[in-house]
Amino acid sequence: MKAGSGDQGSPPCFLRFPRPVRVVSGAEAELKCVVLGEPPPTVLWEKGGQPLVASERLSFPEDGAEHSLLLSGALPTDAGVYVCRARNAAGEAYAAAAVTVLEPPAPEPEPQSSDCPLQPPGTGESAPVFLTGPQSQWVLRGAEVVLTCQVGGLPEPTLHWEKDGMALDEVWDSSHFALEPGRGADGQGASLTLRIQAARLPDSGVYVCHARNAHGHAQAGALLQVHQPHESPPEDPDEAPVSVVEPLKCAPKTFWVNEGKHAKFRCYVMGKPEPEIEWHWEGRPLLPDRRRLMYRDRDGGFVLKVLYCQAKDRGLYVCAARNSAGQTLSAVQLHVKEPRLRFTRPLQDVEGREHGIAVLECKVPNSRIPTAWFREDQRLLPCRKYEQIEEGTVRRLIIHRLKADDDGVYLCEMRGRVRTVANVTVKGPILKRLPRKLDVLEGENAVLLVETREAGVQGSWSHDGEELPPTCQSSCGHMHALVLPGVTREDAGEITFSLGNSRTTTLLRVKCVKHSPPGPPVLVEMFKGQKNTVLLTWKPPEPAPETSFIYRLERQEVGSEDWVQCFSIEKAGAVEVPGDCVPSEGDYRFRICTVSEHGRSSHVVFNGSAHLVPTARLVSGLEDVQVYDGEDAVFSLDLSTIIQGTWFLNGEQLKSDEPEGQVEPGALRYRVEQKGLQHKLILQTVKHQDSGALVGFICPGVQDSAALTIQESPVHILSPQDKVLLTFTTSERVVLTCELSRVDFPATWYKDGQKVEESESLIVKMDGRKHRLILPAAEVRDSGEFECRTEGVSAFFNVTVKDPPVHIVDPREHVFVHAITSECVMLSCEVDREDAPVQWYKDGQEVGESDFVVLENEGPHHRLVLPAAQPSEGGEFQCVAGDERAYFTVTITDVSSWIVYPSGKVYVAAVRLERVVLTCELFRPWAEVRWTKDGEEVVESPALLLEKEDTIRRLVLPSVQLEDSGEYLCEIDDESASFTVTVTESYQSQDSQNNNPELCVLLKKPKTRRLWSRFPPWRRTAGTE
Repeated sequence: MKAGSGDQGSPPCFLRFPRPVRVVSGAEAELKCVVLGEPPPTVLWEKGGQPLVASERLSFPEDGAEHSLLLSGALPTDAGVYVCRARNAAGEAYAAAAVTVLEPPAPEPEPQSSDCPLQPPGTGESAPVFLTGPQSQWVLRGAEVVLTCQVGGLPEPTLHWEKDGMALDEVWDSSHFALEPGRGADGQGASLTLRIQAARLPDSGVYVCHARNAHGHAQAGALLQVHQPHESPPEDPDEAPVSVVEPLKCAPKTFWVNEGKHAKFRCYVMGKPEPEIEWHWEGRPLLPDRRRLMYRDRDGGFVLKVLYCQAKDRGLYVCAARNSAGQTLSAVQLHVKEPRLRFTRPLQDVEGREHGIAVLECKVPNSRIPTAWFREDQRLLPCRKYEQIEEGTVRRLIIHRLKADDDGVYLCEMRGRVRTVANVTVKGPILKRLPRKLDVLEGENAVLLVETREAGVQGSWSHDGEELPPTCQSSCGHMHALVLPGVTREDAGEITFSLGNSRTTTLLRVKCVKHSPPGPPVLVEMFKGQKNTVLLTWKPPEPAPETSFIYRLERQEVGSEDWVQCFSIEKAGAVEVPGDCVPSEGDYRFRICTVSEHGRSSHVVFNGSAHLVPTARLVSGLEDVQVYDGEDAVFSLDLSTIIQGTWFLNGEQLKSDEPEGQVEPGALRYRVEQKGLQHKLILQTVKHQDSGALVGFICPGVQDSAALTIQESPVHILSPQDKVLLTFTTSERVVLTCELSRVDFPATWYKDGQKVEESESLIVKMDGRKHRLILPAAEVRDSGEFECRTEGVSAFFNVTVKDPPVHIVDPREHVFVHAITSECVMLSCEVDREDAPVQWYKDGQEVGESDFVVLENEGPHHRLVLPAAQPSEGGEFQCVAGDERAYFTVTITDVSSWIVYPSGKVYVAAVRLERVVLTCELFRPWAEVRWTKDGEEVVESPALLLEKEDTIRRLVLPSVQLEDSGEYLCEIDDESASFTVTVTESYQSQDSQNNNPELCVLLKKPKTRRLWSRFPPWRRTAGTE
């Protein structure tokens, strides 16, 4: 940008620069800019150094200071840099922007008859367009593979093939493949055929054909999968597998994983030719399935991932790699660590038909243990689709209305992430569904596969509901593939494969590749030669960014901390910043940075500062105002800069230091507003005698005026005279009445400024002078300001609709709840309305649902449940409904010891054949214990009885034998009570030296009576203390 010198006014200055535009061929392109100057400048548009003239496709609309270039039906030849040049007697300024014209997606070519040859796309030169794309293939090892593509375009594009993003000569020896250029079967377009001799397993991958000419680039891809020929299974299914790999020469590595976690094995192999990889488990070849994933990562490593490991997955895993030069092995021994607390009955794999149901069932050790259901990593909440049932220790999940995407791995999880896993197989037209989601880096290839039950069926692929072009789809037998080469962020979204009424969907997520931001400009300098103008110069960054970029210039007033953007510039060099580009007079500093699609560089600050003074110009002036008697009259204007001004009414200056005022006592009231560049004067409730008033505005460089005219209203409002305030409760009938001075004079009703529309819930009637708005059954959303408006006059009604008050029915008194650690606590609150909103609070903070708190609502009943209460979860709880509250005090006690008796070690002496009873008393009646003898868990039998009565646990030996001597333990969690039992043939005499009176102890403690809550421990309900 540059400006000349002179004292005849102010040179042109761009307030808004034209922005670069990208349009599809045939669409409309528009460049806009705002330029000011005194006198108003003449604006011309140029391209390639030549001035542009108006034509059928090119026009130059103007609206005040806004100038536009409008290009209709854009063509590729219209692409380029357009310059807007503004010139007046005081100087010249210019700004530039680029227009890019993109080729639209080519439609699939229709079959042509033999007497009508295929015409090349477009009438002139054009970008490449695929006439025939490569088709995905599934072949056996050793078969020949032929991939062909046909491309049109002028000039004729050059073609080349890539495999997995690499050139073919980087992947294979030249003897393994051949490229055969040619023409299309009908002589139109260029073709390039890739022929692979004797396909090998490593040849599997994505093959992309690239076409490029001077007008653009196109690409199409296909998937090749090479499979090992099927081997006949052994006649005896119980026969031990025959090892297909050499014996290991060294001990395998050991890998431990907790049950329910994932195990990931990675094998990195190099060799030429590229080796073939096979995974084996316990000597058997492994095939991918729902829980065993096999793939190659971005670093070239071969990965085997075992999901949700179970005890049956333990064993020896071997990665075998071989090529024509030899074979190598890598092995690991997988151990699965089982949790101490296990499911009593784990889940079992189930099958179900599409549109039917599937039932998964397992058992937990204790009915109090909470569980959660998952489909892979997604937690399932109870709903019509996923019905979750708890019956004692049984946990059941019923999946309704099965569809293809319900096929997968399901988990039931206890606390401590203890899991049981099962596969759900959905039988339908689709055998192998799409993954739940697919993450792909921007620029990589995305491949999606679906296997159908029947071969040769025709399915369809769509992206966010729109069908995808056939060039990226392929089918062969039971397999259907979608290949998206070089994905961009626009490709992200839902990809769906549909076959009849069956469908499977995946979420394609495109992750952006991280790029480094551009470097900053260099050699920045500031020159202050002319008055009220500063010249800024700089050089491009080194090295230059790889992608297109712009420079962003910012200013800062000295003494302020804020930097404000001035404008953006596409080319490096110099720019003049006049005083008109700043909002107010002051000293300004400047800084500049480089911006590209990959980010922004660091800022470079110009040395020094410059004193600049803005000059105000009228952008949009005052206009005469006509209003009805009693309305507000609004006068407004827009300036080119933020500056203070003075308003006048009939030659009398209005006070600018007061936002509201009055010309004189009892006379016209006014209000002054300024928002940025806009100034407003609002004359309030003007009367007929104010007609003809003259309004003026003056500031440095600007003087403008306008007149006020009062129109006589043909009608006036008899009632109401003032605004009416009305309050109703829901379901009440609301009638608003406005009476006019004339019969059958039209009026319009508005609500909150919007014209109302008649419906069953809002009725508008007119009866002579009276206009009515009726709400037969008011709702809360009907609250607002209603206006009955006619010619220049209005009546206002402020309507408030409230819900009827809500009351708490139960509890009416303060409730105290006492529980111990891990018990289930439930707080209940009943209100008198089912639809009444209820909030729960704990210690003054609102409570939301979480893993530790469950909120339940059943009609007027509201419950807060702590499934496994902890001491930290106690406190003061409130149930708030409207203006009423119910109070609960919850105390959770941490049990320091589960065993009440005995507190120390007990020694028991008995004679053979006597009855021995070992008694242990617990803190809670529902606690479970484990009896052991000499470290081994005892088994109940006629000779050893285990009894349970309230809090008492007994081990009874009805007829003790010598071999029953030993140490008995009653265990619960980490506690135990110890009993040492000594059995002899007969009691020793009283005077025996070995007689120890301390061995004679009380074997049975007197029974004490304890009272417990009548509620079971897993449903302890709050009650009044």
